[in-house]
Amino acid sequence: MKIRNSRLAALLMVPALLLAGCGNGASTQEASPAQDDQQETESGTEEKQEEAPDTETGEEAGEESTAAKGDVSGTLSILSWYAEDKMQPILDGFTAQYPDVTLDFQHVSSENSQYAQKLTLLANAGELPDLFYLQPPITLMASNGYLAEISGIDAVKALPETYQSSYSYEGGVHAYCPDAWIGGVFYNKTMFEDHNLEVPKTYDDFLNICKTLSDAGIKPLAADANSVIDYVYWLHNTEVLSEDIGFNSKIDTGEKTFEEGYLEALTIFKEDLVDTGYIGQDVVGTTDDQRMTEFAMGDAAMTISGPWAVSGFKEKNPDLDFSIFPYVGTEGQVLTVGALNVAIAMNAQPQNQAAAEAFLNYLGSEEGMSAYQSMTGNFLGVDTVSYEIDPVLDPIRECAANGQFAYPDVTWEFQATLSDMIKKGVQEIILGTTTPQELVKALDEKETELRNNK
Repeated sequence: MKIRNSRLAALLMVPALLLAGCGNGASTQEASPAQDDQQETESGTEEKQEEAPDTETGEEAGEESTAAKGDVSGTLSILSWYAEDKMQPILDGFTAQYPDVTLDFQHVSSENSQYAQKLTLLANAGELPDLFYLQPPITLMASNGYLAEISGIDAVKALPETYQSSYSYEGGVHAYCPDAWIGGVFYNKTMFEDHNLEVPKTYDDFLNICKTLSDAGIKPLAADANSVIDYVYWLHNTEVLSEDIGFNSKIDTGEKTFEEGYLEALTIFKEDLVDTGYIGQDVVGTTDDQRMTEFAMGDAAMTISGPWAVSGFKEKNPDLDFSIFPYVGTEGQVLTVGALNVAIAMNAQPQNQAAAEAFLNYLGSEEGMSAYQSMTGNFLGVDTVSYEIDPVLDPIRECAANGQFAYPDVTWEFQATLSDMIKKGVQEIILGTTTPQELVKALDEKETELRNNK
């Protein structure tokens, strides 16, 4: 990381005779409802299926995808996260272009882990459909041979690196996702104007804003027990992931450690936000609705969240004048908060590979992408399709098209355990019962234990 290098060097010289801390979770779960279900799916598909015969995926698949539409026929089976009525415009558009393809479409609700359970059963029985939805981490599904490698398909190649890397395994893309939720820092425009504040261009600008507001008796930041981790991820995104977007996947393999990627972010968070009082101990007992109300009613100047929060703010206070800005780094680099939506994967042994590839490429077309965005309401990873979003979110729209977003823990192989640890650990840092050094030591020890025992 580039921040406070001399201070980090001093920290790394401290002997590693530290007690283990604990700590996490993701405040963005509400925007990514499949996350818990996918954890169950991954853990439930550990038995590798029979060795698959060689399938023409990757670059060869990309070449085949240009085949004439008349060559694509037969039945295409799809297991969908989305209900058929929502998918219907997409299904109709595809069959209009490929009239010789019959769709075998099945929807399973995500409620109560129904979708995850169905996917697990099909995978273990060797009966996965040609196409099916899943979300990261995809490590077990990919390593067990359930997913085709689709890097060579035109629709996949057209996506920014961020969209590809979140669904990659061993250097190859294994699921197609063209949309994402993107968030950032919502701010009260009236408060900013009253104190002659401008949207920050660097992280130091942000800290100066916090100081100006605090000195004026205004609470600069609204946060809750779950969302406070986002202030740590801000620093990790802009200072680590901006240089190595695949850093967190390397933690899974042992190439990188939590100490390397998170110690400085946690230390700066403590010193610049907690020790200054901008984030107080009351945060640990604050709920998401309470902090949203704080911001909406003008009791705090800023808060981190995503698109789903906009309507809530307006409902709580129709007169609120607010906007949003992305995470900015120490040198002005931008890598804001956000995560990909659920993605569509291809069976490693598809019954109808040509139709499956054609469907993915249809989604990547202007017509397909437009219909897909209308269904999900998310941002798109392309700038060639026009779509509507709330004007409040315009300042971060470019981040979506450029892939300038990340939510670190969504790709961790052992997300369920480690996310909980880091969230709780950050709360303990705020309460003064653990330190950044203790937390990263505990995370690295737990990750090593889980990796060795899998």
